[in-house]
Amino acid sequence: MPEYEITAAVEEFLASQRNLILATVRQDGTPQLSPVWYVWRDDAFFISTVTSTAKWKNLVRDPRCSGIIDHPEGQYVYVSGVAELDDGDVYDTTLDIVRRYKTEDEIEAYMESIYEEGHRTIIRLAPTGLVHRNFA
Repeated sequence: MPEYEITAAVEEFLASQRNLILATVRQDGTPQLSPVWYVWRDDAFFISTVTSTAKWKNLVRDPRCSGIIDHPEGQYVYVSGVAELDDGDVYDTTLDIVRRYKTEDEIEAYMESIYEEGHRTIIRLAPTGLVHRNFA
C-alpha cells in the first residue's frame, strides 16, 4: 500500500496531462531524461517503449528512476521508484496508452507504425515516493 495520498484532484491532473518526464540513470551515473506518454492506473505509471531506447537500456542495467508531470501554473507530481520491466505481450497496455493520445481514427495506423520501430515493452513504475504540490 502506498505511503502517499492520491486525491481526486491529483488523479484528475494525472489523467489530463500529456507527458511524464522520466529520469533514468546512464552508465556513467548522469541522468537521462525522456518525455513519455503514460497511463496511470492501479497505483502505477505504465509507459510503452522499444528495447532500442536509452531509457530501456538504462532501466535494464539500473531500474531506479524518477519522473515529474508538471503544469505551467505550478502544479506538479513527482514520483520515484524502481521500474518493473515487461518485454512480453504488451499490446493491450500499449493500446491503452495510445488511446489517451490519439483519436479512434488514428489509433490503428499509429499502432502499426510504433510496432515497426522494434520490440515493444512496458515500463511499470509503481512509486515508492510521490510528492504533489499546489492541489486544492
